[in-house]
Amino acid sequence: GVGGGGVPAVKKAERRARSSPKSSEPELHECDTETKRVQDILSGIEKPQVSNIQSRTVLLSWSPPAGLLNGDRHSNGLPYTCTYEVALSDKGRDGKYKIIYSGEELEYKLKDLRPATEYHVRVYAVYNSVKGSCSEPVGFTTHSCAPECPFPPKPSHRTKNSLTLQWKAPIDNGSKITSYLLEWDEGKRNNGFRECYFGSQKHYKVTKLCPAMGYTFRLAAQNDVGTSGFSQEVICYTSGNIPQTPSAPRLVRAGVTWITLQWNKAEGCAPEEVITYILEIQEEDNDSVFHPKYTGEDRTCTVKNLKRSTQYKFRLIVSNVEGKSSPSDILVCTTSPDRPGAPTRPVVKGPITSHGFSVKWDPPEDNGGSEILNYLLEISEGNSEANQWEVAYRGSATECICSYLKPGTLYKLRACCISTGGHSQCSESLLVRTLSVAPGQCQPPRVLGKPKHKEVQLQWDAPPVSEASCHISAYSVEMTGPEEAVSEVYHGPDLECTITSLLPGRTYHFRVKALNDGGYGPYSEATEVTTAAGPPGQCQAPCLTFLSNTSVLVSWESPESFGADISEYRLEWGEDEESLELVYSGTSNSFEIGQLSASAHYFCRLQAINQAGAGPYSDLVTCRAPASVPDAVTVLYVSDDEHLDASPLSPSVCLVLNWEEPCNNGSEIISYNIDLGDMTIPVGNVTSYVIDDLLPETTFRIRIQAVNEIGAGPFSHFIKAKTRPLPPLPPRLECTAAGPQSLKLKWGESSSKQHTTDDMVYILQIEDKNKRFIPIYRGPSHTYKVQRLMEYTCYAFRIQAVNDAGEGPFSEVFTFSTTKSIPPVIKAPRVRQLEGNTCEIAWEMVPPMKGDPVSYVLQLLVARESEYKQVYKGEETTFQISGLQTNTDYRFRVCVCRRCLDTSQELSGPFSPSVAFMLQRSELMLTGETGRIDDPKTKSLMPSDEQFAALLVLGFASVSILFAFILQYLLMK
Repeated sequence: GVGGGGVPAVKKAERRARSSPKSSEPELHECDTETKRVQDILSGIEKPQVSNIQSRTVLLSWSPPAGLLNGDRHSNGLPYTCTYEVALSDKGRDGKYKIIYSGEELEYKLKDLRPATEYHVRVYAVYNSVKGSCSEPVGFTTHSCAPECPFPPKPSHRTKNSLTLQWKAPIDNGSKITSYLLEWDEGKRNNGFRECYFGSQKHYKVTKLCPAMGYTFRLAAQNDVGTSGFSQEVICYTSGNIPQTPSAPRLVRAGVTWITLQWNKAEGCAPEEVITYILEIQEEDNDSVFHPKYTGEDRTCTVKNLKRSTQYKFRLIVSNVEGKSSPSDILVCTTSPDRPGAPTRPVVKGPITSHGFSVKWDPPEDNGGSEILNYLLEISEGNSEANQWEVAYRGSATECICSYLKPGTLYKLRACCISTGGHSQCSESLLVRTLSVAPGQCQPPRVLGKPKHKEVQLQWDAPPVSEASCHISAYSVEMTGPEEAVSEVYHGPDLECTITSLLPGRTYHFRVKALNDGGYGPYSEATEVTTAAGPPGQCQAPCLTFLSNTSVLVSWESPESFGADISEYRLEWGEDEESLELVYSGTSNSFEIGQLSASAHYFCRLQAINQAGAGPYSDLVTCRAPASVPDAVTVLYVSDDEHLDASPLSPSVCLVLNWEEPCNNGSEIISYNIDLGDMTIPVGNVTSYVIDDLLPETTFRIRIQAVNEIGAGPFSHFIKAKTRPLPPLPPRLECTAAGPQSLKLKWGESSSKQHTTDDMVYILQIEDKNKRFIPIYRGPSHTYKVQRLMEYTCYAFRIQAVNDAGEGPFSEVFTFSTTKSIPPVIKAPRVRQLEGNTCEIAWEMVPPMKGDPVSYVLQLLVARESEYKQVYKGEETTFQISGLQTNTDYRFRVCVCRRCLDTSQELSGPFSPSVAFMLQRSELMLTGETGRIDDPKTKSLMPSDEQFAALLVLGFASVSILFAFILQYLLMK
């Protein structure tokens, strides 16, 4: 048995398994064995003991598993942990259990159980994370107790002098409720209760009560165990009178979004009666309906979330348990206006001067519900927040003129407004700087260095600065040209500038003025400057005149010389504007260019040169040489036959000619001429053409030329092309043999003898159920047997011949029909001797074939006669023959006949094997073709079908193995 010494062994094995990650497999196996042994010990825990069973509590106790230490948990100085888990179920022994306790104690007190309820409990033992199986469940049933506390009674009917109360039965806790105790305070409200009713009924009528008065009730239930606690107290009122019409509510105080109202206590009501006040409001004048805003017992109310500066109407209604009074008189109140919003930020209106400016602003978007009375405009000097604000304007206008200000000074302005609702916040600030005094007159500008032919550099001094003027921000330089044209050529803060884009050898006048916040000062005296001579001006675009298709005359006019005579002209020409070449250099005003290409684009430009340098190039001129006939076609070829797959034409009588479009030399190609030697075919502007109506197997020499509006171009080179032979014609289809499930078809050679070659392939197709032809054979054979057909059914076929010339046409549709099946061969009949000289012949039955009935023909061969004689024909499967002679050989055989109902034809199947019969006095002998079939020795010597097949397989296998040995022997030799 396992004692206390077994527990430390489990602990030691567990420590060894955890101490080293390199533990070997035997150590792990030993650890698993110890864990399984401890789990078996824990699973042997006994079922718990139940004691001290009460209605809601019970005491559970249990003992440790027999294999664990008894006594101290830390005996022998070896610590271990053994805990227990208690599971409870109130759904029966096999119901769902819930863990209600987990700890090391050996007893546990269950609480909060339901009285008179059956429970089942079981215990688990857990040791060092190893949990055993549960103990055997033990069941117990809690005791009954007093009922649960009932719900308060409810009034079901009331009058001025009576109250009818009813209630529901509470949970009886296992003992049937026998009576109910109803107590009341007699309307005294002093927490003193007396018995009003005691009995088993669930309702009671209290009479002789006062009208419009409240009475307090409470209820308790009683059973054989005891009495429950009392229910919650409930106050019920008898009927009374409707309250009188109250006086109108009074206004206490009105705010922007709220109004506080107060009203008097209702008259004509008992002091202890519960009175409810309903305050109603009419929010809009166009809405004549009053809506309840407050319902309660207080006599004051603050109505919130109202609109500012808006008129509201209020009235009061008083209600009790009997009903509502008539509405009071209407009180009209108005909420206070709110303070307005800030005006918009002021903006400058009109020009700003050195001593003042005009500003304006817009009223606030939200005036607070009342009219704006005054606006305040405040002004502060400088941008600092420490500067004080002064009121510059007060009034109802929305604009103001600020005057007597300092020049060149920054001012800050803001606005606010005042209404009956209060003072608004200030608007955003506006920064405005007054203008400074305009600067004085500048000195005339000076020329720096020598004037160039296109530019001149000027310099000037700043004007004197006064106290009233401010920093100069910019200077403006004005230029007067040779034709008295005046323009501003510079505007900026610098004291010098360079004027460009001037004309060489011309006289110009320049003057300058200064600018600050106060505006422009007066212009200085003018300075006269003459530019130096420069290169010629830009030549005008040259004029192009075509003298012929291959030559052009270029002419031009002389540009402006700008003070120096033109010494040379340079003409550049080319087909690409990025790479023009110099074709002429001289003093002439024209030049002829030859050897132009047809319809080619050309570009040219002109430049003039004098002693000062080269002038700019003229604008680029483009031209195009006259068009010419197209070039010869360089790429010409015949496409393969696969390009005719989508065409109805046969490759035997047509050719697909393709070519690439040649250069059209400036005139779009409109057509092509195809030359076949003996005929010319004109076609449109295409690059592919199908030449049809040709002879099969014929060679052609083909060339082509392109045609445009100018004329026909040269012919291309010759190519040779040959048409294909005609595809074969289909053969005639014949049916040589028809069976019930097959048709043997045959077809002859094609009628065209020139196609009778060995590479002929035939495609045989059959029509399916969807009237579509599907191929069933493709090959060179001239016969094909169609299998798996249905008996006596017509099938449609067609055939096609294919060779190197292509696929020939399909033949006409041939229809062939399968025959009807003949009846099957049946087994040899069975003969049985009867009394006397009579015997009975029986044979197997054959079911009807495709709805056609079947009959049987029985034939007899007597002794040495040469022919069988028919002795029976009918639908029965047995027949009796009498008058037989002893020691005479008889042979019987049977065949099946099928009578076709649709054709009235009768089909006979083959006869069965014959059976021999001899009538003897002592015994009946039945033999087959080779011996008596009833002889036991004969039966044992004749092999069955399965035995015969096995003998054949064994013989073939033996022969195969023998041949394999012989071949191997010969190869090794």
